[in-house]
Amino acid sequence: MAGVIGWWAETFSEPAGKTLVLAGGVPAVTATTGVYVFPTTATLTLTGSVPPVIGPPLLPTQAGLVLTGGQPLVRVGNVVAADDAELTLTRGTPSVVQTNNNLVLPTGASSSLTGSAPTLIRGLILLPTGATPALTGGTPSLASRLVPTGATPTLTGGRPLIDVTFPPPTVQLTLTGGRPLIDTRVVPAGATPVLTGSAASVIAGIIGTGAGLTLTGGTPRISVTVAPTGAAPTLTGATPLIALQVAPTGASATLTGGTPIVTNVSNASYISSAAAASSSVTIPTHSVGDLIVIFAFNPFTTTAPTAPSAGGTVPSWNYIDNANSGSGSGCTTAYFKATATNTTTGTWANASHTMAVIIRNQNASSPIGGHAQQAGSSATTTAPSVTMNHTDGSSVLLHFHGHSSLSSTGWDAAPAGYTRGATSGAAFSSATALNYKNITTSDGSVAQTGGQNTSYAAATVEIIN
Repeated sequence: MAGVIGWWAETFSEPAGKTLVLAGGVPAVTATTGVYVFPTTATLTLTGSVPPVIGPPLLPTQAGLVLTGGQPLVRVGNVVAADDAELTLTRGTPSVVQTNNNLVLPTGASSSLTGSAPTLIRGLILLPTGATPALTGGTPSLASRLVPTGATPTLTGGRPLIDVTFPPPTVQLTLTGGRPLIDTRVVPAGATPVLTGSAASVIAGIIGTGAGLTLTGGTPRISVTVAPTGAAPTLTGATPLIALQVAPTGASATLTGGTPIVTNVSNASYISSAAAASSSVTIPTHSVGDLIVIFAFNPFTTTAPTAPSAGGTVPSWNYIDNANSGSGSGCTTAYFKATATNTTTGTWANASHTMAVIIRNQNASSPIGGHAQQAGSSATTTAPSVTMNHTDGSSVLLHFHGHSSLSSTGWDAAPAGYTRGATSGAAFSSATALNYKNITTSDGSVAQTGGQNTSYAAATVEIIN
């Protein structure tokens, strides 16, 4: 091109850069041996690695151009130079062979393979997406750890030891082995004896004034002896004996070697009772430490009712008698020492009638004395006799009666010496009744009338102090 005279012009259009995205394989980059002449230097920015620089770029100069290493492709006219494109490759890093420099590529070398013919695969290499594993022959174990909330402990099979002692305001003296005899004697005025046939025998007695006796905390047994008017003895054939009796003054007792133990004891006391023709009953008002006694009655079979499970306000009931009857009806007696003021009976299985009795001042550890139950078929229900643990009048006797069918007038009055407690039921239906004694020294079987000639069950329980 040397020796050409004249003007020439080139027009360059630079389009906006585009992003090329290839997916599924690695593209083949082919370099030619063409020589490209750029009017100004361009800047190529690569991301991900630093390209090797093989040689300095060629800048346009005079029209005279000497090229070595290949036959250039010369175009005359408008040359459109595209802006540098950004190449984005997925699943591999490309090898950058050239920049804006002139590269001289050697001719291809021959490769030789030994041992077998190579397999040539042409086309795109597809990479599979992530696979989902499948399990065969078992179930995977998924463990989840849950922290439970705080639990409320429930006691089963016994009673917590909560002992509440109420000291009474006064002191009592407890005698063991017998009852004191308080004897008051009224001595009449002396009579004038008439003697016949011999000298009279005169006896003079000095009687002191009556002492004031104050008793606290119980009911005294007072025995009053009234002496009759003196008789006029008649003596015959002998000389009378004259004796003088002088009553000594009271002596003071002296204790040596220890301190006497004075124990304060109160009699067990009936407080109240309630009954219902149901498998449960509302327990009367009670305090912590009171004894709650239950009578559950099954009128029509010999099966004894059973207590509910403990939970909430229902306590763990302690059976007194709970045997099935050989004949007649079935009944159960049980007790619990109150630890709260809102105790409930719960629902008693196989019970058509339920009764609750409140006792106070009972023995703190072993409140149950003599007890028994019996059943049969009769118009009269008979509560069995028991051998009492205390015969000093400090116990309470409870006689429970249950009948499968009352007469038209219902229960008759309680037997003599007993007080009627709670009742349930009505005429011509099943019913229960309680008779009790607050102070007694002996016991025997007690019959309660008012039923028809059908089945019954009854029980006796002694509550000791």
